[in-house]
Amino acid sequence: MSNDFSQFQDAFFEESAEHLAIVEEGLLQLEQHPEDLDLLNKIFRSAHSIKGTSGMFGFNAVAQFTHKMETLLDLLRNGPKVVTPQVADLLLKSTDCLKTLVEAAKTGSPVDNETVQRLTVELAAASASGNQPMAHAAEIVKAAPARTANQSHIYTIAWTPPDWLFQRGLDPLQIFKELANLGTLSQVIVDTTKLPDLAAMDPEKCYLSWTMKLETVKDQQVVDAVFEFVREDSQLVINESPVSSSEFQVSSNRTLAPQQPETRNLKPETPFPDGIAGDPKPLGEILVETGIVSRDTLDHALAQQKRVGEILIEQHAATPQQISQALQKQKDNAAPAKKGIETASIRVDTDKIDKLINLVGELVITQSMLSDLSTRFEMSQLALLLERVAQLECNTREIQERVMAIRMLPIGSAFSRFPRLVRDLSAKAGKKIQLVLSGEETELDKTVIESIGDPLTHLVRNSADHGLEPPEERLDNNKPELGTIRLNAFHEGGNICITVEDDGRGLNRDKILAKAIKQGLIAENEKLSDDQIWPLIFKPGFSTAEKVTDVSGRGVGMDVVKRNIEGLGGTVKIKTALGKGTMFTLKLPLTLAIIEGMTVRVGRETYIVPLLSILESIQPKAGVMKTVVGKGELINVRGTYLPMIRMYDVFSLQPEHTEPTKAILLILETEGERVAVMVDEILGQQQVVIKSMEQNFHKVAGIAGATILGDGTVGFILDVRGLIEMSRQAEPMVA
Repeated sequence: MSNDFSQFQDAFFEESAEHLAIVEEGLLQLEQHPEDLDLLNKIFRSAHSIKGTSGMFGFNAVAQFTHKMETLLDLLRNGPKVVTPQVADLLLKSTDCLKTLVEAAKTGSPVDNETVQRLTVELAAASASGNQPMAHAAEIVKAAPARTANQSHIYTIAWTPPDWLFQRGLDPLQIFKELANLGTLSQVIVDTTKLPDLAAMDPEKCYLSWTMKLETVKDQQVVDAVFEFVREDSQLVINESPVSSSEFQVSSNRTLAPQQPETRNLKPETPFPDGIAGDPKPLGEILVETGIVSRDTLDHALAQQKRVGEILIEQHAATPQQISQALQKQKDNAAPAKKGIETASIRVDTDKIDKLINLVGELVITQSMLSDLSTRFEMSQLALLLERVAQLECNTREIQERVMAIRMLPIGSAFSRFPRLVRDLSAKAGKKIQLVLSGEETELDKTVIESIGDPLTHLVRNSADHGLEPPEERLDNNKPELGTIRLNAFHEGGNICITVEDDGRGLNRDKILAKAIKQGLIAENEKLSDDQIWPLIFKPGFSTAEKVTDVSGRGVGMDVVKRNIEGLGGTVKIKTALGKGTMFTLKLPLTLAIIEGMTVRVGRETYIVPLLSILESIQPKAGVMKTVVGKGELINVRGTYLPMIRMYDVFSLQPEHTEPTKAILLILETEGERVAVMVDEILGQQQVVIKSMEQNFHKVAGIAGATILGDGTVGFILDVRGLIEMSRQAEPMVA
């Protein structure tokens, strides 16, 4: 396949993912508003787009299944049928199945054909009669003849495609691949009797026809469905002859000879069945390379116009085990070709691109002006030079901001999966749950958005299973039956904060302590504060669930949350009240973002303090300092006493000033707490790009990241919360 065509396929998969998201989101809304015709039309258009483009690329399984969904959606929007909970549930399950079919088309991964067949029958039943599809479909499935594991059927298929096959962008090879996915495809014979002379040939017309045999355990309607989109104007005959699979095995004294039609001029059998996986290296070549057979033996087998493996077994040139191993190697070699190269992509608003192009144009103009000035520069033009350098700095800064903004996406894309998750959890747990989303427009780096999906999923599942009570328990506690889970995202102090909150039973301190003592995490007589107890739930294997369910109870999820968030350089905080609910706060640093920072000096070291954390800076007068036992140093700022942190003590530095009255105090705020941080000098404000400490060195307490300063030296970006925690420790950090 050419690279250009692969690019088109990549675009198809991206668009299909977007359409699937629209379908799922629309179905969830449709369940609450079944009379919304505009919503139905929106869902139908997305499904129709998937069907049309998948058929064009030859993904027939996707197109056929989507066609069944589209039929039901069309009946819903045109009135004969109405949306019921059963119909909505069936369409949501079908959407999940469609996702797996699209993923299988993209990566070549296996598909659960039984699920596809079952849902296909249910969709057909729902489209055919009534608004109770599940019961009707169950009767159809029950009435279908059961097949045992060792019962196979051989289908003889004769197919003459329509003349317009190529004109509609369809590829007959995809039909053969779909058949091969159902079982073993053999004896593919091509008929060329209708092939005209070259001068009279129309390149957009199909002149060929095929006969073939298929061994499979699937029913004939499944085989027949492969040809659904090429049935019009086709000549198709499928004859079935049941046979035990044990009778179909290839042995040294029995082969399946093709039934040659008497009136056809046939080409020799193509090697297609041996190369069905798309591997460019045929089976025979693999056998020769591995030394199983000689080149002469292979050529003799090919001359007999039969399948290579069968001929070699007949002639005792190879054993069935060797043929099986060679076929497995052929399949393994084909896997990378199927999967292709994974490329990350991102959709960008054209307005962002246009602004970036305009800025690049201005940058080129400024550079040209500077270049022209440099050829005839005189000291009298120094002011003009400084002006143009300032313009260059301004252009560079704007371009930097625009480029970084391209990677920033609304966090709503990560939130979009949770309405469906909460719906399914609500039905599974027998609880009434509503999900409230806010802050979806908050932007976060694309890589961080992709990394927080699993932690958020575990937290939402934990809230639904552990946090929220059953309806009867909520009523006994004077709460509404409907429990609420809230997801919120917002910026705070140069960080992104995401909260997952529920109005459930809250964390049980005694229960957590008892479990921790039982598991040996703490001593029985150890005295712990609440802030020390709540993080115990993040310990590997820790769970207070009385029984294990398929949702939770194994003590794995919360451990994953903490590990993944800390891997991103973030933190997890817990706030809970017994009987009222629990709130988890994920605080993520903008490791790839540009932030405004204030550059400060302590001794000979330079640090950057996030500008959003700075309230003000002061130089205190004598007499405003106090030392309180158990509280440390406090400073009176307009009647409010704030803790004072000496940065040189925390980071073990040699300061220029040890007297607060000669130094500068920065009043910082984080998570609602204010402190005064003592530094020697404020150097100025500048934009900095955060470089991850974890990726380039290792995690350092009190440091959120690093950056390269204008003089080429490294400046550390302060983590205000970490700095406060370090200052409360007895021993200072040793650099």
